[in-house]
Amino acid sequence: MGDVALRYQDAAVETSDSTPWVWIAAAVVTVSAIIAWQVHRSAARNEHCEHSLFSELCRAHRIGNKGCKLLQSLATAASLEQPATLFLAEHHFDSALTVAKTKMKLNGDQLATIAMVRRCMFTA
Repeated sequence: MGDVALRYQDAAVETSDSTPWVWIAAAVVTVSAIIAWQVHRSAARNEHCEHSLFSELCRAHRIGNKGCKLLQSLATAASLEQPATLFLAEHHFDSALTVAKTKMKLNGDQLATIAMVRRCMFTA
């Protein structure tokens, strides 16, 4: 009987320590939770934002950063509630440009950029 007890004790002592694996699993769960929270937060923040719609339309029409900033300035100068209305039709764009020209000075480079952006938006 004593011989069996000694063998059992030896077998019981040979178990491995799983503490590092517990820490690794906890770290993976924590990092995954933080990433999921950040993704959810950014998606909720951009869900109904007029600027995100405007940015998506600029991206869809392949308008660069300079053109997007200029369009945003035109929309602000024309007192448009929703800047994305510039993309609806040519007459919306032209009327906003006319109003904006009275309120802000546009140099030749800006006018050329506006003409290029208008072509990107309304020509197939």
